[in-house]
Amino acid sequence: MARSRYFILFISFGFLLSCNKKLKTLTYNASEKIDEIAMVRSDKKERCDCLDPNNYIPDARFPQFDDIKYIRVNFHYPNASDSSYNFVREEAVIYSKGLLQSGNNKLKKNKKMNLPEGNDTPVYDAGYRYLLQKDPTTTTGYAVYEDIDDENWYFIKKGKNKNNYSRTVIKKFARNDDTILNIFAMAYPPDSIGRKGFSSGRAGIALGNSLKIAGIRKYGVNGAWRFSALMNHEIGHVYGLRHSWYKNDGCDDTPPNPNCWGSKKEGPCAGVTSNNMMDYNNQQIAITPCQIGMVKKSMHRESGKARKLLVKDWCEYDANKSLIISEDLQLDRAIDMKGDIIIEANASLRLSCRVHMPKGGKIIVQPGATLILNGCKIHNDCGESWGGIEVQSKGKVSGKIEYLGRVTIDNLPDNL
Repeated sequence: MARSRYFILFISFGFLLSCNKKLKTLTYNASEKIDEIAMVRSDKKERCDCLDPNNYIPDARFPQFDDIKYIRVNFHYPNASDSSYNFVREEAVIYSKGLLQSGNNKLKKNKKMNLPEGNDTPVYDAGYRYLLQKDPTTTTGYAVYEDIDDENWYFIKKGKNKNNYSRTVIKKFARNDDTILNIFAMAYPPDSIGRKGFSSGRAGIALGNSLKIAGIRKYGVNGAWRFSALMNHEIGHVYGLRHSWYKNDGCDDTPPNPNCWGSKKEGPCAGVTSNNMMDYNNQQIAITPCQIGMVKKSMHRESGKARKLLVKDWCEYDANKSLIISEDLQLDRAIDMKGDIIIEANASLRLSCRVHMPKGGKIIVQPGATLILNGCKIHNDCGESWGGIEVQSKGKVSGKIEYLGRVTIDNLPDNL
């Protein structure tokens, strides 16, 4: 605990008639330090891993942690000056909307893993979606851009002229890429299609907070659904997912496999093959609990670039999103609260990672309840003030606060 950090408890006095004892809430002056009011158990933090993806797997007990996160996106359609190689105007908007709709449907209607055969891997909604941004400066009103560049409008993934890793078109045309995911939907050069060794199939690559997908013209404006799994795959990379056919992808529920495009009658691809989103297969429709945890972990990393792409819908207080703790709970993960945290009598809550509290939101420790601050950080991620920690007492029974290691508490009201 930094000795310069002050801890504030705030609420007006409340009354509850029960056995003729009043329920009281305690107000401490801003000059009183946390170590004067907390029960100190240790100067060291208890062991936990705030970066373990398994701590971010959806939990039906706590839907407050699993609100859908929305990723802001825009689209770019690089083209030559005669506008003949890519979708333009309304077609580009229709394609963008169709691609996002199909991608979002796949995330929502997540499918069961094919591997290992006979598995009982749970299936959850992926927990995130894409949201096309609007831009009043464009003729369509959407953040869909036609980027004219006679030198860099095309995509080649193999050979001496390959440019799939090139960031030239991104550096030239990306917009607000610190807060918006830029998707470049690109075409292949017509004079290369049909040549021996040239692949004109679907291709993509993630490059920082931007990504490229290629081959879109082959299937027309109504063929966007054919690229949605590819888009989900590349955005998975943006949020920390690795190719899942390897052993070291960070998840135990994604078994290594031969990375087969589809099943064959014999050889390593005989029988059941992978359908995981992060493998190269003809489905890419399954995302495992651990993979969802990997994405959510990345989304909660305060300093991460990928977090800045999210719609900040956790700033305003919503009492309906309050979290009630009725039994002992250890939270070894970061959370973005939208309501209060209420710890009921005889229950304890251990916070070990970063906790965002909404504007005016409180952590309420009822009589007989315990709040354990295990080297955590509590703050408001939106530059506002949250309501502080309220400790209630009734007769001789009071709520308790314990802390372990270094605790940081920010964004409390200046007037408390």
